[in-house]
Amino acid sequence: MTISKQEAKRRARERWPYWRLLLSDINISYSDLNSMDDDDIAEANAALDIHIEQQKENQKK
Repeated sequence: MTISKQEAKRRARERWPYWRLLLSDINISYSDLNSMDDDDIAEANAALDIHIEQQKENQKK
């Protein structure tokens, strides 16, 4: 049985730190995510934030 759209959305929000990395353009795969613990995920998201900030700064120049 397939989960409802509402349940899928709830799960996606709950797991957003993982989905954010998967959907980003930094080429993290689903299998990469499976090998990462919560601290690794938090650090990777912080690194992604830094990367995005640097890109925005470079665009301003």
